[in-house]
Amino acid sequence: MTTARPPLSARNPQAYGFAVTVLGVLFFFPDALVVRLIDADTMTIAVWRGIAAATTTFFGLALFGRSSLPNWRELLRWPSLAMIFLQGVGSVFFLASLGQTSAANALLILATAPFIAALLSWAILRERIDTPTWCAIFTVFAGVGIIGAGSLGGGHLSGDLFALANAAAIATYYVVIRMAPAGNLMPSIALGYLLTSVIAYPFAPMAPLDTNQIALIFISGGVILAGGCALLQIGPRYLPAAEVSMITMLEIIAGPVLVWLFIGENPGMKTLFGGGVILVAVTAHTLLKLAQSQRGQPA
Repeated sequence: MTTARPPLSARNPQAYGFAVTVLGVLFFFPDALVVRLIDADTMTIAVWRGIAAATTTFFGLALFGRSSLPNWRELLRWPSLAMIFLQGVGSVFFLASLGQTSAANALLILATAPFIAALLSWAILRERIDTPTWCAIFTVFAGVGIIGAGSLGGGHLSGDLFALANAAAIATYYVVIRMAPAGNLMPSIALGYLLTSVIAYPFAPMAPLDTNQIALIFISGGVILAGGCALLQIGPRYLPAAEVSMITMLEIIAGPVLVWLFIGENPGMKTLFGGGVILVAVTAHTLLKLAQSQRGQPA
């Protein structure tokens, strides 16, 4: 009689977390491209994308996570309500940014989220920000300023602001997770998808969609958003924050590249320069934190 081999999450938690996190980020690689290919009003996309993501997530919970579902009293506590709200408005901001600025601007500005989270943790949780992180914060926002300067003449500044608002929503989401007790967050996230639809509906013309558009919306919401978010609720629990930041950078780079390759969307020189400043700052900060963690210093 042979003993069952323990799962990878028990044998090598870091390898398991790395694999699941990379897979979750890979889900999001084509997201901006798929939204562009839908070629419809972004608020109409938001309505149907939210419904698709919520339906897939609730179906998955019914099949695989019924035993860990929270009761309604838990869903009405402030951490759950905060996550529902942040998921709802964050998706609206993301799609609004894609509708009013380039995919490169929308994704590169998202790189500010971990540093906004650091500022919020400093202000709310009284967590200390070390000198390298302060340097990275100032450098990243300098890069955002360069991107914004490039958008002033092209009328895309509102889209950049929506992208920054999305980054702030994601950052607040990180802080709420830190403050909330451990539990199954997917029901709150699924309700957040539905809130996206509710928020976007008054602003959506709801023009008829053809079969290709419907299929692409399901891919964006029911596969990319629902699948990617589910995986990114699991993987990062097993990894240091610096490693998670490095892995999520892959989407920030790959998303605009895919849109450029398949659609030919040119983000402009200032976006490329400002994005380069952001990526250098994030990469340097992440590598420094990884080196500190390997030496056993606090990251």
